[in-house]
Amino acid sequence: IKFWTNVLAGLAIIATTLSLAGSKWWIFAFMEHPRVQYSLILVIALFVSVLTSKKRINIWNILCFTTLLINLIFIFPLFIPSNQISTQSSNTPKQTIRVIHATLDNKKPLATKAIKYLNKQATDILFFLEVTPESLIQLRRGLTNYRLVAAQPKYISHGIAWFVPQEQTKPIELKRFEFISLPKENHRPLLKATISYDGRKIVLLCFHVISPRNSETVAYQKIEFNALASWSQKTLKNSKQDLIVIGDFNSTPWYGPFRQLLSKSGLVNSQRSFGIQSTWNSVLPGALRIPIDHCLHSKSLTTIKRFIGSDIGSDHLPLFVELKLD
Repeated sequence: IKFWTNVLAGLAIIATTLSLAGSKWWIFAFMEHPRVQYSLILVIALFVSVLTSKKRINIWNILCFTTLLINLIFIFPLFIPSNQISTQSSNTPKQTIRVIHATLDNKKPLATKAIKYLNKQATDILFFLEVTPESLIQLRRGLTNYRLVAAQPKYISHGIAWFVPQEQTKPIELKRFEFISLPKENHRPLLKATISYDGRKIVLLCFHVISPRNSETVAYQKIEFNALASWSQKTLKNSKQDLIVIGDFNSTPWYGPFRQLLSKSGLVNSQRSFGIQSTWNSVLPGALRIPIDHCLHSKSLTTIKRFIGSDIGSDHLPLFVELKLD
């Protein structure tokens, strides 16, 4: 056991070190994502080493512990309460908006599992990604508690749809929607929705980033993040409106370009204080998943509830977020 834990720990140490140069090479950038897994391996290796070594303080243990700290520096902020955190008891239901983001699997023809699960959930806004023409038909028929507002289904992973409750219990009015691209030459449609909540204007964007597979896609992710940051800054210049961006970012919150997006966009990560909440890949055990689905919002909003839903027959788990209008 000690031999194999040391081998895995050695690999985690090498990967962690190389990940710090993620901006230099796309393969190093990939190594930024599994920080939770590195940490778990290093904790196990330290535990085994302490139990089996004559000297508890040795070079190997110090190296493992130092590497563990490096990874925890990136992970730990997700558990630190934000200045925005408030208790749910200080709200009334009319002061909050609930949003669900669900990524389907465009390669699977049936959306039965997603429909059965989401029909039991109560939300104000329901966004879908990877919607195909076939799955859209199923969603319209099966989601009896919701009605379709807008959709652009695709046979590839670019499909998108927006649903709202059949009976709205909150003072929410649907104003308008449009499909935009970020950047403009991008062929992946993004759904921009504008609603009014008791007279207060809220802009929502269902966001989908290219999946990183090689040097070109990793580089294009940065372009998409920069485009979102610029668009967000421009949108927030109008201080009379709130902004919510939710979707599949195909990036972990400690990934360098994602952290740069947060610093440039003026948006807040709803994950702050709610922990890791991994969403992909749903077929893997929880310890092996990573969080790549996110909700970012303007500072005028506060996340009061955030959790990951159950399996919906996709490789992604659904994301639930409840926001308070400050």
